Amino acid sequence: MKKIYLTLALAALSTVGFAQTKIGGTPTINANAMLEIESTNKGLLLPRLELTSTTEFAPLESHVAGMTVYNTKRQNDVVPGFYYNDGTKWQQMVTTDNKAVKFFYMPSIVFDTSTKTPAGEFVQKNLYQEYKNQFTSTGGNRVISNNAPAEIPHFPSATDLYYYVTDYDTSVFSDITIDENGLMKYKIIDNGSPYSIMNIVFVVKE
Repeated sequence: MKKIYLTLALAALSTVGFAQTKIGGTPTINANAMLEIESTNKGLLLPRLELTSTTEFAPLESHVAGMTVYNTKRQNDVVPGFYYNDGTKWQQMVTTDNKAVKFFYMPSIVFDTSTKTPAGEFVQKNLYQEYKNQFTSTGGNRVISNNAPAEIPHFPSATDLYYYVTDYDTSVFSDITIDENGLMKYKIIDNGSPYSIMNIVFVVKE
């Protein structure tokens, strides 16, 4: 008789293990949900931890696609907020309001226009590397506000950004192209003047 009771108990536990679960509210659960939480005065509190950077899985043991956490510390290229893991790195979960300001101008860089580009050749400049060099540099003539971190957070991969040249001096530059990694090719067709310009804008990918 004891064996029968034990068999029935194991069968019940097996059924519960694969059943849908509803917490709070009415007993009716959405047919598409494995877990549903219903409340009018309480929320869901996800794990709060300190991420090291978007490319490091720490404090986890590895990258896990679909993992979602709330990062509590600002360091390297992570800021406080929700992040999910895509299996290779952490991606920030950005609200609609924050998406409105996801662009910035290229830091100041120098173009040598003293020599015209020979026929059939191009000059190259890596826009992402120029940006990264200036955002990660800790030397030089820098001034920072009180309590600001020594290193400016930056995007860790060239493909995190779109690259635009919104305007340029057509009497100095020509045949400008930019690939997905921010490598710009161009030609110098004449010497630049103090008024020569090239406006470069970075846009953060959604």
